[in-house]
Amino acid sequence: MTHDYDFLVFIGRFQPIHLGHLAVVHAGLARAGKLIVLLGSASQPRTTRNPWNEAEREQMLRACLSPEDNRRVIIAPVMDVLYNDEAWVRNVQMSVQATV
Repeated sequence: MTHDYDFLVFIGRFQPIHLGHLAVVHAGLARAGKLIVLLGSASQPRTTRNPWNEAEREQMLRACLSPEDNRRVIIAPVMDVLYNDEAWVRNVQMSVQATV
């Protein structure tokens, strides 16, 4: 099977994963050989806004995917940088580069 892209990136908090997230994951997998999912709010303490840690969010996402899809999904954390878009973009770029 050929794909339009080698990799695509999907960034979100996934607190919790929902059907909209899964639709984007499946659309990404239809267009790319690999999908890099970056989990935002990584290493944040538990709050009502962020009730799950990154390992729990990865487990939830992987539980929704087939074994074949799981082999094509790379999940990595991305650190938030409030009020500094340039630093956040650098964090995203570093997270992506660390996965490929």
